[in-house]
Parts: sequence; structure tokens; C-alpha cells
Amino acid sequence: MSIITKAEQRSIIREKINNISYFDRSFKSHMIVDDIIKSGLIDNHSHILFYKALPCEVNVDWLINYAVTICKQCYLPRVNGDSMDIVKYPCKLEKGSYGVLEPVGDNANVNIDLVIVPVLGVDKQNNRLGKGKGYYDRFFSRFPNCKKVAVAFKEQCLDNIVTEEHDVKMDEVFVR
Repeated sequence: MSIITKAEQRSIIREKINNISYFDRSFKSHMIVDDIIKSGLIDNHSHILFYKALPCEVNVDWLINYAVTICKQCYLPRVNGDSMDIVKYPCKLEKGSYGVLEPVGDNANVNIDLVIVPVLGVDKQNNRLGKGKGYYDRFFSRFPNCKKVAVAFKEQCLDNIVTEEHDVKMDEVFVR
């Protein structure tokens, strides 16, 4: 029996994502955001790290807007070498590493208590498959007590994600 690699899993998932229409991605993103709002997750946390989505990721812009309107402290990540800085939102955005919109501003020195995490893939055991650079895994080592919540399209779900010792499991996953 042959073992599938992380690279092969990434390839399989990318192909599935490429077959999701823009309309379906947008509709499912709205549904995921609605599920998170209804869960009370945002209401129960103070300092929340979001992300600006690439076209293949769940768009959480509506969730950021919701959090801002209920006076939560919101932040966005910015790649800085091998790690991620966090910048208070709202802020100016520029295209940064890997074509991702990243915040411009000073690195915030706060204790993040909730992270909404983009994924390439997830499984039923809440394992996350990222893009392979390890930014979020290293970030979680700095904030070990934060709640880690992944968001994904059902096409990004696999039975079992290949994991390594350094991979950080999610606390919760919202899928549509």
C-alpha cells in the first residue's frame, strides 16, 4: 500500500478547489461566516486574528466587518521572514508575500485569543494542511492558548491529512 504525501494531498485539493465556481465560493463563504456568527465564537473572544483571502480560500471579510461592528480588536497577519507579525485592523493593505494582501503598520504586541485560519485542506480529526511554509504552526507556538478555528470548503476535506510532529491541530473547523 502506498502512502500519499503532503505534496500529493495539496495537488489533489488544489484541483478540487479550481473546480469550484466563483459563485459557489462566495456563497459557501457567506454560509461559513453566518455559521461562525451564529456559534457565538466571535462574541466570546477579544483579540482576533483574521486573514485576507486569496481567491481559492474562504472569504472572511464579512466576518471581519462583523467583529469590527461589535467592537472586537481585530488583526491581520504579515509575513516577516519565517514568522508572522500581527497588525491592528483597520489598516492600509498592500500586496505582500505570495500575492496576499497584507497590512501596513506596526507589529502589535497583544495576546491573540482567537485565530481564524485559512487552510488548503482539513480532515475530520481537525488536522490542517497549509501551503507548506509553516507560518501558522510557528505562530501558534507563540500563542499556545489561542483558539484555532479553520474555515474550509467541503472540497478541501480529506479523510486523513498527512501530519508531522510540528503540525498544530485545529480546535474547531467550519466547513460548507
